Amino acid sequence: MASGARASAAADSLRAVSPGRAGEKGVSASPGDTAAAATLRSTASGVRSVVASPRPVKGKAAREATRRRLQLQPASQAEGPGEAAGQEEEEPLLSVPEEEEDEAQPLPPVCVSPMRGMWRDEKVALYCDAVLQGCKAEDADEAMSKYLSEKLRLKDKWFGVWKTNPELFFVKYEEASIPFVGILVEVTCKPSQNSSSCFKVTVSVADPFSSNIANIPRNLVNEILEELEHSVPLLEVYPVEGQDADIRDIALALEVVRVHGPFFPRILRRRKGKRDFGKTITHIVAKVMTTEMVKDLSSDTLLQQHDDLDLALDSCYSGDTVVIFPGEYQAANLALLTDDIVIKGVGKREEILITSEPSHDSFVVSKAENVKLMHLSLIQQGTVDGIVVVESGHMTLENCILKCEGTGVCVLTGAALTITDSEITGAQGAGVELYPGSIAILERNEIHHCNNLRTSDSSKSTLGGVNMKVLPAPKLKMTNNHIYSNNGYGVSILQPTEQYFIVAEDALNKGAASGDKKDDTVLSKVMQNLNLEMNNNKIEANLKGDIRIVTS
Repeated sequence: MASGARASAAADSLRAVSPGRAGEKGVSASPGDTAAAATLRSTASGVRSVVASPRPVKGKAAREATRRRLQLQPASQAEGPGEAAGQEEEEPLLSVPEEEEDEAQPLPPVCVSPMRGMWRDEKVALYCDAVLQGCKAEDADEAMSKYLSEKLRLKDKWFGVWKTNPELFFVKYEEASIPFVGILVEVTCKPSQNSSSCFKVTVSVADPFSSNIANIPRNLVNEILEELEHSVPLLEVYPVEGQDADIRDIALALEVVRVHGPFFPRILRRRKGKRDFGKTITHIVAKVMTTEMVKDLSSDTLLQQHDDLDLALDSCYSGDTVVIFPGEYQAANLALLTDDIVIKGVGKREEILITSEPSHDSFVVSKAENVKLMHLSLIQQGTVDGIVVVESGHMTLENCILKCEGTGVCVLTGAALTITDSEITGAQGAGVELYPGSIAILERNEIHHCNNLRTSDSSKSTLGGVNMKVLPAPKLKMTNNHIYSNNGYGVSILQPTEQYFIVAEDALNKGAASGDKKDDTVLSKVMQNLNLEMNNNKIEANLKGDIRIVTS
């Protein structure tokens, strides 16, 4: 389908929001839409050039066009002479385009989901009311398919951003520089009646050619789409702003299914408690299961092997154990842990890497009565919420590495958390944040290099290793932790009082109860009132100081 064959109404809508190239006049819109179009242009996604090696394209003409578009690596970056001679077929790295070639324009903004302003319970209610409508767990996928099909009938043609894995386009690239490849496409909806996760739509490159990668060759995109027969997964396409209300409804439907669909059958199953035959299962997550992997398990252990962590979590009932062998994994199901399970790595914790999905709001979220994560690394990439959020119940983190990119570990009101022998680093705010009425036990942990968020908000600048919000007071026990090199305070306590105190490390290590100084005496009383117990912690080299009690 040629991109010029689009419906005129949709085309006018897109043209009104498409940003122009530098040095060109913006595309005109009707007088009433000018302000809105200008706003949308100003919020268009950024575009940048990247270094990557594209997949080869078919045909001599196409290959030569791509090579003209690209430049070979500088000699200083190439392999040794012997290696280069033996790899003459290797594709060059994507580099700065030649002057005569047009760069891709920035992507227009996609529809903002109204769910981003909802509490998690509100999202659950929306999903259950709009999609599941009281169906059984085994019928959840059919209900999702029906819901999505009904929404897609509202409009069969629209514009969206196709976001897909860079490996579809490139065989070598800087992973951190290309989280996804985004292309502006025109979408034609003809979904088949099967699983909602398998819905496909027909797409073609829309004009003006737009991407989050400035120097991606258009002929490469066209070639990949031809190989795919212009058919891509529906859930990879995000409708763009500036279209009519029907498209916004489609965008909401896609967001509901994309973010919440994979794990809601588990929510429904949880109402039944244990599985039908009453046994627990140990789920092995590895590409291939060997006898060596299970030699330490008892002979009556029921086993189930998965090569995907999401599938393992989706199969869990309370009492099950998930055993993960070295590798890198992603799992949307971690965003809503509702069953009392144990998730543990086997081997070095640095070799069991679980990364977040950048397009999702959440990474690890628990509402289970008792869930445990052990011997693994959590790597946060782009998610909005905390790296771990304990909404209710109790979570245990044992011998884990938490590399934060957004906020750190959050324990909400009424929830409880135990962290032992773990490392937390890189949070934009506090490494551990305790909400009023929460409970936490921290033992033998390292919390460092947190509060990396640049802000003029003085209350946020005090955050560092651990932050407590009081009224009602949280309960915190800290023993043998090392809290250091944070940009705020080592420990900050937010309470409604007109007094605050900054206490030296030696007072902290004595529990701030020496009685020799007035400040120490007052702090000791405050700590007792807060149910705060601190023993043998090493708190040092934090930018603003070691501990502070501040007013709200």
